[in-house]
Amino acid sequence: MSRRPARRASAALSPVGVEGAIMAQITPEGALPITALIAEAQRELDMRRQVYWTRVRAGKMRQDDADRRIALMAAIVKRLTVTAAL
Repeated sequence: MSRRPARRASAALSPVGVEGAIMAQITPEGALPITALIAEAQRELDMRRQVYWTRVRAGKMRQDDADRRIALMAAIVKRLTVTAAL
């Protein structure tokens, strides 16, 4: 039976709580600043809005699929922004 590693005390004291601790595990301290992650996710969201519109008009993508994928990326941008408390 595998055991989960013990939770670090510093994670509980993090200004962004558990989500911040999770992000710290994903990206080592200072490797990818949260502002860079937000900017890249926003760029991807903007690109999806342009590309998916073209694909829907060309009949290569359904509108509901485009809307769902855009909404997912918008939720990612929002979650990163809230997590970073910006």
